[in-house]
Amino acid sequence: MTADRDNVLVVPFYLKMMRLNALEHGADLAPAILEASVGVTPDDVIALLREPWRATVMGAWLSVIQTDPQVTDEVLAALARSHGSLDAPPLTVAAVLLAAGQALPTLEVYLERDLSAEWGAARFVAAAIEHLGGSAAGCSPNDSDLRHFTAMLAVGQRLRTGS
Repeated sequence: MTADRDNVLVVPFYLKMMRLNALEHGADLAPAILEASVGVTPDDVIALLREPWRATVMGAWLSVIQTDPQVTDEVLAALARSHGSLDAPPLTVAAVLLAAGQALPTLEVYLERDLSAEWGAARFVAAAIEHLGGSAAGCSPNDSDLRHFTAMLAVGQRLRTGS
């Protein structure tokens, strides 16, 4: 990842878009993220998704703008590599938007790992699993988790549609 790309796509946004921070900042930052993403290629997004968590967070959000199936594959791979609440919520949103029900196996594996290690994103991921019609064995999201997931999904949809 070039320093210029990092300075344009990651540094200005990742703190306000990591974890569940997009609940507070996502709608306001969406126009700036979309502006910064002009000219971003699938290869750029894949490179972000393969970087440490800061870049992965923004790779997740930028991935929803892409239509390349390789980006979807890399989102699922990044979620499988994730170790918790810094990047798992944005990756979960991207996985749901890009892969829909095909994301269920990856979400379920992540959920099991998160529950075992107590990384802190399990109930958010469980909400996504339930949203897709799956069953989040061993983890029931509460109303707050479901609202958070729905609101984060709306941020992702806003980026995806460019509105």
